[in-house]
Formats: sequence, C-alpha cells, structure tokens
Amino acid sequence: MNRLFPILIHAILFSNCHNDSKHTLDRISVSEQLNVLDALGSHMQPRITDLTEAKRVPTNQFLLASYYPLTPAEVKAMEIASKQQGSFATDLADRIHCTLTHVELKNEKSEEVSLADTIQNPLYLQRFGLWDYDNTTCQNVGITIQTGQFFSKLKGTVQLKLQIDQETEKLIDIPIEISINDNLK
Repeated sequence: MNRLFPILIHAILFSNCHNDSKHTLDRISVSEQLNVLDALGSHMQPRITDLTEAKRVPTNQFLLASYYPLTPAEVKAMEIASKQQGSFATDLADRIHCTLTHVELKNEKSEEVSLADTIQNPLYLQRFGLWDYDNTTCQNVGITIQTGQFFSKLKGTVQLKLQIDQETEKLIDIPIEISINDNLK
C-alpha cells in the first residue's frame, strides 16, 4: 500500500493539471454573450491615452474605450473571491477577440493615416477598473490602437469586429474625432 500511495497522488495531480474543461463560472449563455457585445458596442468611444493628455505632443496611439455590465457568473466569482485572499479578475475580457475590419482615418492635414501592423502589434481588450454605471457594476475595458503616423487630430471611422470564444460576434462602426488637446473624462 505504501508503494501505491505516491503513484495514486501523482495520477490525481496529473489528471487535474490536464483538465482542459472550463469552470462552470466561466460559461455564459449566447444571450449573455450578445448582451456583453451589445453593451461594448454601444459604449465604445475613441479617447486619447493618459500619456497623450499629460504630454500634449503628437502621438501615434489612441484608445477605443468601453464597458459592459458584469455577467451573473462574474458577480458570483467576485462574491466568492471577496471571501478569499488575493485579487479578482474573471477571464471574460480575455475571451473577447478584436479585429479591425475597415479603417478610414485622416490627420489634421487631411492626410490618410494608416494603422500599424496588427500582427506585430495585436489588438486585445485591456481590462481596466470596475465602476458603477446606473447602479450596475461594470468592467471598464479598452483597446489600444497604434497608427503608422503621428497625429495631433484624428478624424474618420473604424469598424471593429468583437467576438467571444470564436462564436458570438458583433460588428460596430465607431466614429473617430479626437485631438491631443482633449481631456479625459
């Protein structure tokens, strides 16, 4: 029996380490996925970065900032995490993929502005702080967009495809009109 104990422990640990199934709290329904994508799309706004606001010099970056209400699974995970030591972060924001499908941008000189290579500089949803909007706890998020040229003003449109788990997707058109003199709200 003493010889089998280490083998049994090893087998249990090995099977738990290689369990690729999602936790129950990570799963959300298609309707919840659509609600998240609808919220992201309806709140998406272009903004200058905090560094641009501080320096007020031409830049080659801006943000597409948004937020979505926490899903019931995220609220439950937050309640469980609040009883434990450590930090809370669900993986939903990590599961949302962003792809620019169309871009038309011009700088202050009416010159076309191209984007930096999104393969070398991939787009991803960055998780910012939690905030209450209309008495609902929401996750603030943003996408950093890097341009090929520096600009002081930027105007145009971008079309963004948001997708959760390669399943549910939404196309959104975002009007862009920003300046390095804008103030962050």
